[in-house]
Amino acid sequence: MKIGNTDTDLLPCPFCGGEAYLERNHRAFVQGQSTKVTFVRCRRCNARTARFELARFGRSSHSAEAERLAKEAWNRRIK
Repeated sequence: MKIGNTDTDLLPCPFCGGEAYLERNHRAFVQGQSTKVTFVRCRRCNARTARFELARFGRSSHSAEAERLAKEAWNRRIK
């Protein structure tokens, strides 16, 4: 599991105002299959986005796309 450095394009946590980071290549089980996922998590309260899959069933998807989706989900706010 790699924990990315704090990304300057991530907004503070909407729940506690804490610093957010992008967690890459986290091993998880999705529908009974081992896969790698990326998500954004708060360092203070551990709130996180949904998990975006990097690889599943032996096939790789684009990690840049998973990172983009995770960042967009984290930065989405109600106006």
